Amino acid sequence: MAEKTTSAIRNPASPPQEVIIFGSGVCAQKIARNLCGHGISACLASGADAPPLRGQGVGAQWLRGVELTACRGFAGNFELKLRQRETFLYRKAPAIVLAEDPHHAPAYAPYGLKPGSRVMSISQLEETRGDLPAADRPGGGTRVAFFCGWENDSHPAVARRMLAACLQLQQHSRTSTYFMTGNLKVAARGAEGLVEAAKRSGTIFLKFTRRFPTVQTLADGHFKIDCPDELTRAPFQLETDRIVVDETIGPHPRLEELARRLEIRQDGIGFAQSDNVRRLSNATNRRGIFTAGGSRGALSADEQMADADQVALNVLAFLKDLGADTLPGMEIHRGRCARCLTCHRLCPHKAIEIGPHMSVVSAACQRCGICMAGCPARAIHMEGVQIGAKIKNCIRKPTRSSGEKGDHLQVMVFGCARSTGQARALARLSGQPLPSGVRFVEVPCGGCISSRHLLTAFEAGARGVMLCTCHTDNCQSDTGNRVARRRAQATGDQLTAAGIEGDRLYVTSVAANMGTEFVAMINGFAERIRALDAC
Repeated sequence: MAEKTTSAIRNPASPPQEVIIFGSGVCAQKIARNLCGHGISACLASGADAPPLRGQGVGAQWLRGVELTACRGFAGNFELKLRQRETFLYRKAPAIVLAEDPHHAPAYAPYGLKPGSRVMSISQLEETRGDLPAADRPGGGTRVAFFCGWENDSHPAVARRMLAACLQLQQHSRTSTYFMTGNLKVAARGAEGLVEAAKRSGTIFLKFTRRFPTVQTLADGHFKIDCPDELTRAPFQLETDRIVVDETIGPHPRLEELARRLEIRQDGIGFAQSDNVRRLSNATNRRGIFTAGGSRGALSADEQMADADQVALNVLAFLKDLGADTLPGMEIHRGRCARCLTCHRLCPHKAIEIGPHMSVVSAACQRCGICMAGCPARAIHMEGVQIGAKIKNCIRKPTRSSGEKGDHLQVMVFGCARSTGQARALARLSGQPLPSGVRFVEVPCGGCISSRHLLTAFEAGARGVMLCTCHTDNCQSDTGNRVARRRAQATGDQLTAAGIEGDRLYVTSVAANMGTEFVAMINGFAERIRALDAC
């Protein structure tokens, strides 16, 4: 009797159609507006500190003052538990979008300043709409100094806001502005034009690279700024009435808790998207959960609006594909499964469901095979992937014609289909076939190669084994390359303990565009194996 297998298919005929959007800023509102315009209900969920909705005609429900306390389910059928004061709310959603505004922190300390009526951040100045109180300077007029990126570079989006505010004040007939900067970043759209316009309007730009100005507060509340002239090396002084400082951009304070509850990988700063090119533009490590605007990085206002359009299209495409009938890619044999939860811990996409029987949710699974390689009971099977059989079939193939003398080298190469497989195809198209005796096994991810597979290759007769993974932050599963390296290290230790040279197992990383380099790596490894065989 055949063993029963388990693979949960979560493609309900009528999935819930209310997309939950965490955030209430202009980016979140635009996402909701775009989804509602396509007939998809949306719900904005924001914290207690969220300002009132500024947009009109959003068309989405708004839950204010809520926090996420739990998330269950998978792509297409997430189950959220929200707390609003003393009340718990339960929502189901086919998709989730993180679109919290970024956190802007005034940079007073780097300039040795403290906030006050005459020292403000760029956000505070923008709130005044440039309408500053008149100064008590004889003859009228106001002098305003902008401090932007001295020892630490200011973000281009912040620098652009500083330049726009400076130009607006300078064009005021009774305001004189001074823009004092270190390495001014003008990568944001229109920033260079703002610099030129401000100069034409009369703004004085002062740049410092080694020695920076010092600020002294005078008895009347004004400021005396001692500035070093780096060309003449002569000091000069400048008196101003007000100082505007730049800001640092970071993730919203709520974002860390949201990412933890949703099991989303964050980058080194704390934004809800790992430093992985495969996640661009709005994907996360979990299918059905997207990130946009200030939740995925320090974006300018224009970039956030473009991001809102992009993520809305991604969500719509995802919802459209939910109704498609897809075959399960992974299966767990019930008779072999010991419910050790190794697969649940290893899965980077959180696609393993713990129920009466362990199962793989096809809508959430991305077929990396990390769970399959890590299962100690060999209870997980990936449809169409028989790595052990491929190894034996490849090694059994003769490396040369039966009557030909010469090199009988046998090297087994495992490579990820997304990187090494494409590099191999590129090499073949450019007329660089693999050397004789080299057998290539293409796998969905380097992480689906276990120590057992590596040892099986040696047992089948391979003189050397090469494992090619994706580069760091270029792995579709985020962790597949790291997992592969750890397993290869453990296998190398086993080989050494058995008296086999550890150099016969080689691990490297390959990108899809490295066809020539890939062939060179194999040639170099083959030469090392020949040298070891000759010893």
